[in-house]
Amino acid sequence: MSNLSFVNTRRGVALATPVRSTSMKLLIPLLAALSVVLGAAWPAAAQALDAPPPPALEPRGQIALRAEAPGAPVELAARGPDYAGSFTIENRGDGPLRVTRVIVRTSPEDPRVPPGVSAELEGGGTAATLPPGASRKVVVRWRTEGVRARELYGHVVVESDAVAAGADAPGRTLAMGIHAERGRGLGFIGDHILSILTFLPLLGVVAVFVAHLLRYQDDRKLRLLTVVLMGVNLVLAGWLYAQFDRSFTRADGNDGYQFIEHGVWIRSLNVEYFVGVDGISISMVLLTALISFVGALASYSVHDQLKGYFAMYNLLVTGMYGVFIALDLFLFFVFWEVMLLPMYFLIGIWGGPRREYAAIKFFLYTLAGSVFMLLAFIWFYLNAGHTYLVDGQATERIFSIPELSRVAWAAQGLEILGVAAVKVVWIWLFVGFAIKIPMFPFHTWLPDAHVEAPTAISVILAGVLLKMGTYGILRINFTLLPEATQWAAPAMAAFGVINILYGAFCAMAQSDLKKLVAYSSVSHMGFTLLALGAMTPQGIQACLVQMFNHGLITAMLFTLVGVVYDRVHTRDIDKFGGLASEMPLYTAFVGFAFMASLGLPGLSGFWGEAMTFIGAFPRYRALTILAAVGVVLTAAYHLWALQRMFLGTFRASWRQSKYLEPFGGKFPEISGRELASIAPLAALVLLLGFWPRPLLSLIDRGALEVHRLVDRPGPSQIAGAPGVDSGASARAAAPGEGDAAGRGALASAR
Repeated sequence: MSNLSFVNTRRGVALATPVRSTSMKLLIPLLAALSVVLGAAWPAAAQALDAPPPPALEPRGQIALRAEAPGAPVELAARGPDYAGSFTIENRGDGPLRVTRVIVRTSPEDPRVPPGVSAELEGGGTAATLPPGASRKVVVRWRTEGVRARELYGHVVVESDAVAAGADAPGRTLAMGIHAERGRGLGFIGDHILSILTFLPLLGVVAVFVAHLLRYQDDRKLRLLTVVLMGVNLVLAGWLYAQFDRSFTRADGNDGYQFIEHGVWIRSLNVEYFVGVDGISISMVLLTALISFVGALASYSVHDQLKGYFAMYNLLVTGMYGVFIALDLFLFFVFWEVMLLPMYFLIGIWGGPRREYAAIKFFLYTLAGSVFMLLAFIWFYLNAGHTYLVDGQATERIFSIPELSRVAWAAQGLEILGVAAVKVVWIWLFVGFAIKIPMFPFHTWLPDAHVEAPTAISVILAGVLLKMGTYGILRINFTLLPEATQWAAPAMAAFGVINILYGAFCAMAQSDLKKLVAYSSVSHMGFTLLALGAMTPQGIQACLVQMFNHGLITAMLFTLVGVVYDRVHTRDIDKFGGLASEMPLYTAFVGFAFMASLGLPGLSGFWGEAMTFIGAFPRYRALTILAAVGVVLTAAYHLWALQRMFLGTFRASWRQSKYLEPFGGKFPEISGRELASIAPLAALVLLLGFWPRPLLSLIDRGALEVHRLVDRPGPSQIAGAPGVDSGASARAAAPGEGDAAGRGALASAR
């Protein structure tokens, strides 16, 4: 055992000796290097130890703004004809606070607020020094003499030498939101007219829910409630039309919007409840009120599952109103998506034999477009830059359309996959809106949806929903990305002409009356794209006129299609003939609607097409000539359908039809309820055909405001372009150049 232990001990010693010697060899050079480094660093360290300490930083103030109601703008109260309010500047730091300037956030080049708004420190002046713990009031006044605006939303900016809390860096400029309401009559209703219009139909949804819980069986009362709600909204929309200031522009403040309601909705995401109307949206709000009322009357043809039907119908109407009044991209998207669900169920449950297929196709197409829109909205949000919420909270990200319109997006030089970001985002938006128009080749969902949808839903779809596509292009593409709009304008005009011709040829090939009207909508909406592509004042105005008048005419056409379908449950044109002798009044209304649709002078359909040609011809002469061919084709398929259905000999086989047995084998004439839904539309079509001024006066200013964003005045906007002298052209172009420069300057000032 001792020998074995000795050997093991020796073996251990023999193994440990080389390790120790190797460690010493590595340690000696490291110690030598360390001594050299310490020796070189010692003088500098000693000098640093001997140096005097840095001077103590002078205490600086920290600024805070305080309003009476935290998280809300300062409310200006009436003081005679004027308005006044105040908020407090507080110094919460350890040193003095020097307020260098108090100013309203506006300028002559960018009038954010109405004229007459001023802000100063209490006691006078716009600059002061506050010791630690001190405070000073800021008095805001709005002198309203000669001011057109009825409401005020804006910011007072306070600049100072304050430091940010917990840091030595200068603090960011602070702002306080300000708000005042001059009133328009009707009290609370007048001040919140847009919200009431939008959310009043939800009372119908609540009523249906309560009726279901209480097991209420008389569903006819729910139908009457919906008609009443739509009627009330129509009356309120009439009041809105009467109160709308047709001469109001951006120079009058509030970015040219009226009836504004503005507040923070989701603070964590900087989302605001921001609604208002201008010359672009006011006509669409009125159209929505009228068409939703007509649709409610047309819904009397629905007899099954009325609770669910009218709940979905009222929810759909809320979404339609919301899209046209939303001035926040997130809010716009929410209302846009709100429409998707009820339309899916209204087609899929109460539609025709292929309703499931049509509903799924509509849902998928619209959802695909929504994805592109959402990508674009997120891009705007992430690149917005410094601005303020309505209450004055500073933010780098925002969805507000007026605030985003001040950003010079093209000047930022951003790219997506190596392509200019403004072009990519413009295409995303355009695809999302083109699906809704619908534009070729994204149109295939429309004929199926129209054919399978109930009559009232076809009226809503053609009268209002299709207009949301072109409205979105005007409100978002044109307003936020004017440079990209200029780049894409020729393609937009070309797609418009394709729509006009393709839709007309497809309509001519149809034997189903409803599908014929559906394809005619594809054709007529092509005129709006051509008008937008022209980017002339007349073109933009033509787009708005065509949107409104097409809504009236197609709503009338689909209602009339529903009249004959309710009687014999077929829409096959070739199965009819000689109906004029059976239903003379119905024939007169169909002939009237066909003439309006083909653009007969003296009826409202004429003005949209004529103004499109006037606005587009100086820019796209060849395309405009091709579009004019579409007018001839439109007349052809309308007159051919009229001849096959109503002229000639009446088919005696209808006398034995099981659907006509309750009426003695005769086609019953149009009823009073059906007449009530068609007559208002026909009256407006006739009135606006001879006297379009009530509509034009609404949209004049809005069209010019949008035009200033996307195009420079010049000879191509004038019908007699060859006769304009070069000097006049140069003088006319100058304001546009100034606008472009001002746009960049405003973006820099942010």
